[in-house]
Amino acid sequence: MPGCTYKEFLACKPSEFAGNEGATAALRWLEKTEVVIAISKCAQDDQVMYASNLFKERALEWWNTVLQAKGRRMAYAMNWEEFKSLVERKFCPEYEKEQMTNKFLTHRMVDVDCRKYTTTFFEYARVVPTLASPEPVLISRYIWGLISKIRNIVKAAKPRTIDDAVDLANTLTDELVRTREENRRKEVAQKITQVIHSGNHNDFKEGGNGQSSTSPFCNSCKRKHFGRCKGYCNFCKIPGHQEEDCRRKRSSVCYNCGEAGHLRPDCPKLNKLSDNKAKPAEGAKRNVRAFQLTAQEAELIPDVIAGTFLVYNGYTKVLFNSGANQSFINTSFCQDLNLPLTSIRQIFTVKTASGNTLIYFSKSRGRGFS
Repeated sequence: MPGCTYKEFLACKPSEFAGNEGATAALRWLEKTEVVIAISKCAQDDQVMYASNLFKERALEWWNTVLQAKGRRMAYAMNWEEFKSLVERKFCPEYEKEQMTNKFLTHRMVDVDCRKYTTTFFEYARVVPTLASPEPVLISRYIWGLISKIRNIVKAAKPRTIDDAVDLANTLTDELVRTREENRRKEVAQKITQVIHSGNHNDFKEGGNGQSSTSPFCNSCKRKHFGRCKGYCNFCKIPGHQEEDCRRKRSSVCYNCGEAGHLRPDCPKLNKLSDNKAKPAEGAKRNVRAFQLTAQEAELIPDVIAGTFLVYNGYTKVLFNSGANQSFINTSFCQDLNLPLTSIRQIFTVKTASGNTLIYFSKSRGRGFS
């Protein structure tokens, strides 16, 4: 029966071999080439010729010396097993096999990366087949390298094949990873819940002012920070400069008088008469605190519900907190729903966990501050 042509052989996309990748790559190339020979139905007389034409760089230089020593006719007359043995002797030397033997005998699984452990294990086993056969020896060696949390379970299951041992090890590893992730989420949720109920917001790292619960206290600016003190701005609440050098203060405009250099809460004309009309009486400011949560953190806390709800025939993102005593909504949201706003006598100065300070002057009656 005639075999395939070289064009049909190349149509199966065999891999080239350079000879610089080590013993594992050489054995893998031989295995892939054997598969291509079987698929293409290559004739026995053409196997060595077709396979040797896949050599390049160092491997090609070596093969040219073989052709000179043996002669082209005798070299191509070798059968596949002789050619395979010749390639293994050249590109899988004994010293490299000894190194692979030591790695195979000491190979262990690191943390919970079972798939990487399995891939490397079989790469070493190809180089030292005498230590990986028969199959019960291979199974025992594979189980020995697993981490202790799953090793005893796999060993007690007494897998009959290496595939059963690998599948069981991967399943147990995935379950271990899932359990660790659930425990971590529970710890984060418990910590956030404790902070919210205790009111100790210093456990959060405030992103706006550079403070954290572990920062040392500075006697110069009376704040917590690391390194040399560069001052602290009482206007924008950002360290690194003084209030008189604050760019935000120079560019800010008061919504009450329209002058630059201050904001409405600090306006000196706030309590004075304007255009012969008295402004509504303003009570004392009340300081409150608001915690800032991400969507992921809100999902972890059992007292907080976040989602999209139907409000006044419109879908709205809402966050409910059973421990909160005030509700806040956006002014643009009130305008979209045509909700009336009324002035409040008591101004609320709210400080968020991110370090920002918000001032509230009005509210939507019966609904919340805006």
